[in-house]
Amino acid sequence: MKAVRQRERKPSCGALARRLRQRLRANRLVPPAAPGRSRVLIVSQATVDGVAVCVRELVRAAVSAGYRVTVACPSTGDLSGWARQRGAAWERLEMRRSPHPGDLLGRLAVTSLGWRRPPVVFTPHGWSWLVGGRLAPAYRMIERIMLPLATAVIAVSDEERLDGRAVLGPRADGITVIPNGVDPRRFCPRGPVAERPDEPLVVFVGRLCHAKAPDVAVRALALMRTQSAWLRLVGDGEDRPGLENLVSSLGLGGRVEFRGFRPDPAPDLRAADVVVIPSRYDGMALVLLEAMACGAAIVATRVSGSSALAGAGQLVPAEDPESLALAADALLADPRRRRLLGAAAREKAAGHYSLQRSLQEILRLWQSLGARPATGLPDREFRPEHISTEKKAS
Repeated sequence: MKAVRQRERKPSCGALARRLRQRLRANRLVPPAAPGRSRVLIVSQATVDGVAVCVRELVRAAVSAGYRVTVACPSTGDLSGWARQRGAAWERLEMRRSPHPGDLLGRLAVTSLGWRRPPVVFTPHGWSWLVGGRLAPAYRMIERIMLPLATAVIAVSDEERLDGRAVLGPRADGITVIPNGVDPRRFCPRGPVAERPDEPLVVFVGRLCHAKAPDVAVRALALMRTQSAWLRLVGDGEDRPGLENLVSSLGLGGRVEFRGFRPDPAPDLRAADVVVIPSRYDGMALVLLEAMACGAAIVATRVSGSSALAGAGQLVPAEDPESLALAADALLADPRRRRLLGAAAREKAAGHYSLQRSLQEILRLWQSLGARPATGLPDREFRPEHISTEKKAS
């Protein structure tokens, strides 16, 4: 019985593809030829944190526009509940968050429908090969093969498109850039502020994993001249035990706070003297836009999407704790510069990276591919609700 349950939780990639293909056919997810509401299937590996938030907002906008939406994703995390709360159907589809052959399920399953297949829009949110290691060459090859199977590909930043072009060649010329967006009313300088110490506070918000590099933030703290500074880690993830060991080995136990997952990071972003975003790789970090909209003084690494901060924050090389430490120290020593950079960041986020603009561009792309909403594109500002759900155990 135990073995049976285990197989149910972790079916093979082939079984998952067959299941998704059966659901596509059973649910008639191909857009109908006659006028009416098109059906949209969104397949997502991620069920927590930034990508899941992007999917949540897209689901809400699509339902509001009159699409019939189904979300296929793992049962762990927040996304399945968020989707149903916003009027979408949910189909359980267990996948691994880390790079795995199951990453290809959505595109493979839809392609297997043959002439009946609907248009396919693929958004990588960070190319698979960026994880590095022994899997990187295989993922480059797989993405080259899979790219033509998508009707359209969305990159969330200009750098992500350029990364794709460098690896995928001329066939990537048709990639559409639609940057991530942030609601400047929810994420703004005014609002609740999280409790904080009297000492200078550096804040990291994100999943505690290799890609987001919280370990680099911890090592930077150990190198900072501002010995009184605290580091607050807001988030959870698979790397937390290793981070706790790193904090202990560096003698930083009294200066690092593990705050866990927060459904609304805005109060912690407002509480920060400096926000650090030390990602090793990304597509466009949603927390970067959230921190900018909150008017934070930010130090981020030069990865895809971080050019949004140019002229409104400090950019440093990835995997470089010393540079991160120097930049954070400089900002902590200069309150006036922090205020000026925070104001510039807020202006850029509100003026160029609005959630409404991002969602409307995606829905227009869907329409150009033949997916008909019942009510037309909403022209009002999208209003994200305050999310009060707790993160489920994964």
